[in-house]
Amino acid sequence: MPFIGRDWRAPGETWVRTPHTNGWERTKLRPVQMASDPISIPQPSSGSPCSSPKLLYDSDQNSSCGSLPGSVEGRCSSSSDDSDSNDKDWIPHCFVKSTSKEFIGCTSMSEAFHRLDLARAVNDVRRFNFICKVVQILVEEKLPNLSATARKSLLSILIAICFRSSTEDVHISTAKELVKQFGNGLDSVYTCGSPQLISKHHQTASSLLDLISETNVQTVADDMADENSMTFFDLPREVVLLILRRLPDHRALLETAQVHEALQEMIDGEDRIWKSLCTFHFQENQIKNSKTGNKTWRQTFFDLKKYHGCRELYADLIHICCHCKALFWKSLGHPCIRENAPSVRVTPRQFVDMLIYL
Repeated sequence: MPFIGRDWRAPGETWVRTPHTNGWERTKLRPVQMASDPISIPQPSSGSPCSSPKLLYDSDQNSSCGSLPGSVEGRCSSSSDDSDSNDKDWIPHCFVKSTSKEFIGCTSMSEAFHRLDLARAVNDVRRFNFICKVVQILVEEKLPNLSATARKSLLSILIAICFRSSTEDVHISTAKELVKQFGNGLDSVYTCGSPQLISKHHQTASSLLDLISETNVQTVADDMADENSMTFFDLPREVVLLILRRLPDHRALLETAQVHEALQEMIDGEDRIWKSLCTFHFQENQIKNSKTGNKTWRQTFFDLKKYHGCRELYADLIHICCHCKALFWKSLGHPCIRENAPSVRVTPRQFVDMLIYL
């Protein structure tokens, strides 16, 4: 008499249906699907600013990207104890697409975003710049090549970036530029998706721009309102110059110059700041060929940037394991069969190229 029971090839773990791949996976091999309540963004109006909130994040449609900051974490279909333990033990990683039976590779860009937990990684200051660079490449160059599902996942990451920027008052200009480029990319003739979906993404991008525009940026004038408090300008000039010379790129310098007239005068008048920026981003022979007697260091920097580009340095970035071919964050590591397996760094451009061919 034949035995009717579980599949003899399976060890008996629980199998669940995943919304982002429309397939089945074992629970211990996948991160916990964190359900979340819809996130509302206040719409500008003549009356109360919160009178007509717009839902920007739907847990049923975008659950593949994890919960966004500020959301209320829900529970999976399994018990809450199992969900908490699985979520704590999960290390964000994903295997590249392969024919190996031992490792299940990613089959889509949205799945790779989910397995690497990019939406929640935005809150980590070490990984923020890497994710912003990935989003920038996608919205500037690859948006017409993305499927509708991949674009929804990208939008979820963009929402997380905007929420962090507006909440913590950081990288406001970066978030605004990314949202504008995303909205402009939707106007392409070859954009995938129905007209209703594209219109919905346009409305979401418009709401994000309103959110960022209404953010009250902390200025120097606000800090100087209290006469007894010490401000940034109470520091000696040489100390302020040393701080400005530590800024990573020209964009940070130009944004700092817009804060106050004193900073504008200091950045425009002190050539040492731009000299430090040149020596940091470019090699000595490149500077020697570009710098002339009648050219300032600021002009030299922008000329070198035009022909050579700036260096890309990140506090944390994605690596690929040479043994199991897994993509993972360097600071978090990944579960690998071989201990101390070598890995290779993956730049944002290389990471995007991998995702495009998934």
